[in-house]
Amino acid sequence: MGMTGVFLYSFLFVHLLGNLGLLAGAERFNKYGYLLLHHLAELIIPAEIALILALLAHAVLAIQLSRENRAARPVAYKVKSSGGRKTMMVTGIVILVYIIEHVAHFRYGAVTGAHRVIYDGVEMRDLYKTVMNGFAVWWYALAYVAVLLLIGSHLAHGVQSSFQSLGFNHPKWNPIIYWFSRGYAVLISGGFSFLAIWAYFQGGVP
Repeated sequence: MGMTGVFLYSFLFVHLLGNLGLLAGAERFNKYGYLLLHHLAELIIPAEIALILALLAHAVLAIQLSRENRAARPVAYKVKSSGGRKTMMVTGIVILVYIIEHVAHFRYGAVTGAHRVIYDGVEMRDLYKTVMNGFAVWWYALAYVAVLLLIGSHLAHGVQSSFQSLGFNHPKWNPIIYWFSRGYAVLISGGFSFLAIWAYFQGGVP
């Protein structure tokens, strides 16, 4: 559970760095997407498969640990506060549903369409238009930010739990782990939310 958690929330940081390319404009962002989906496809496709497997394993382990918790009350996540544990399953389910929609929209253009654009004679997906027009819809941007708040809540407890479940549980390090997990949650949820809000105020692209 801890290992899959580390893998998933590490991916979120890399994903956030890539999404910051939105601020550089359409051409930079679209060429970045083309680089990933075409020139680096041999790396990206296995990485996507690994992410799917990690996500499924994380979900299955969460259900298994929840059942064991009810049966024998073991400590699945070694966090003293019970508030986070009570909401982890709920936020996890919401996040899973969101991920399915998120991939369908931004990876395959299920909401605003799979637009195309040409740069230097090369045709590629207009991911910038897909993203910007999606967030130009107020309720979609609002729902996105709301889910990011849930992800932040999930991370705030999950990051700390993953470290401690992997053996990093010592009075000397626990305060550092505690604040790192909260800071990381703010960074991820705040970073993605900022991009969504910024994109909304751009008003979309033609």
